[in-house]
Amino acid sequence: MNILLWSVIIFISILVLVLIGTVRVILMVKNKKILTTLIGFFESAIGLTISITVISRAIKEGINIYIILSYAAGFALGLYIGMHISQLISKDILSINIFSRFHYEEIENFLRDKGFGVTCYYGSGKDGNIKVLNIICKRNNFTELKSFVKKIDSKVLVTSHSLEGLSGGFIYDIKSRI
Repeated sequence: MNILLWSVIIFISILVLVLIGTVRVILMVKNKKILTTLIGFFESAIGLTISITVISRAIKEGINIYIILSYAAGFALGLYIGMHISQLISKDILSINIFSRFHYEEIENFLRDKGFGVTCYYGSGKDGNIKVLNIICKRNNFTELKSFVKKIDSKVLVTSHSLEGLSGGFIYDIKSRI
């Protein structure tokens, strides 16, 4: 019973530690200095407490496969849940560029029909002139948009990058203007 109890404690502790770390990294990337520092303080205190506890138990009772497995499982589940939390917390806005040599008009019309705002401009490359389609949308709409586009042109090039400091304009799936 003692081994099972310690395995559960370690599993939950590592899971929480990894979740806190995920939130800290998200806030750090978003340049939230004070909040990141506070979370880092608690993360390090929890991590040190876990480390001391696990090492002292290992010294007293010997290394145990259940402790190792619960640590690894807590870490893995913490990462998995952390990725989902990251998607929920992150309201990232993306700028997406679509390069399609022959199907740009179909893609443009299709995306406009689906409610996406599309800005077009012309560029030139190694193989000549091309029309570039630019769309601004939330990160969670990117997979849907890419799926639409790939159905029309399987060889399309789609790029994306996060936007910071955005103000004004139309963004897909956001009811009010920013």
